[in-house]
Amino acid sequence: MDNNELYNAVWRRRSVRKYNEKKIEPEKIEALKSAISSLNEESGLTIEFFENSEAFNSFKTVGFKGVRSVIAVKGKTSDPDLFEKCGYYGEKLLLKATALGLGTCWVAMGFSRNGLNIKADEEIACAVPIGYGAEEIVYPQGIPDAPHRKTISISEFLDGKTDVPDWVKTAVKSVQFAPTARNSQKTRFRFTDGQVTADIPSSKVGIFDKLNMIDLGITKLHFELAAGGKFSYGSPGRFEKY
Repeated sequence: MDNNELYNAVWRRRSVRKYNEKKIEPEKIEALKSAISSLNEESGLTIEFFENSEAFNSFKTVGFKGVRSVIAVKGKTSDPDLFEKCGYYGEKLLLKATALGLGTCWVAMGFSRNGLNIKADEEIACAVPIGYGAEEIVYPQGIPDAPHRKTISISEFLDGKTDVPDWVKTAVKSVQFAPTARNSQKTRFRFTDGQVTADIPSSKVGIFDKLNMIDLGITKLHFELAAGGKFSYGSPGRFEKY
C-alpha cells in the first residue's frame, strides 16, 4: 500500500453517516479486498468486507442511513495488541477507501454483529460503513490549515512542549486530522532527548480502554505517515524514524 497515497488522503477523509444508492464498482471492491488481504497478512487481523450487510439496519444505529456495505475490523481475542492494531490497520484501510473516492465512518458500538462472521476466538473492534455519501464533499486543495472539526492544538498534543523539531510538529499536524472516539484526542506525544514516544491514559472501564487503544493505533499511523518511521506497540510506544 502506497504511503504517499495514504498521506494525501489524511487531509481529505471525512466521517460519512448517510449514503446514496450508488453501488461500489467491482474494481474498487477488488482493490479493497486486495488491501484487506495484505493488511491481514501483515497484522494477523481478520478484517472482512461485506456487501448488502444489515449491520446498520438496527434502530440503535441512529444517524446512519443507506448503509449497504460494511467493513468488520476484527481479530483474534488472544492478540495482546488487538485493539491498537485494529485502529492502525483499520485506518490504513479507511484512508485507502478515501483515495478510491469512498466515504467511511468508524463505529464502535450500536451496530448488529449478525452476519459479520465473528468467530468464537475473535473480537470485533469496529464496524465501518462504506460507500458513496449522500451529500457531496468539497475536498480542500493541498494541506488545509486545520481539520473541518474542532481540534486541540499541536502544543497540547505535545503536552505543552514547543521546542521540538519541525518534523515533529508536521507529524502532529497530521494527528490533528485523525478520527478518535467522540473526538477525544487523548494521545500525547513526548519528545525527550531526541526520542518521540506516544501514550494514552488508561481507564477503569474496559470498553473505554479498548476505544483508547483503537485511537492510539489511528493516531500513531497519522504521525508515521507524516514523519516516516514506525512506532512500537503499546502505551508508551517508541518511535523510530526511517
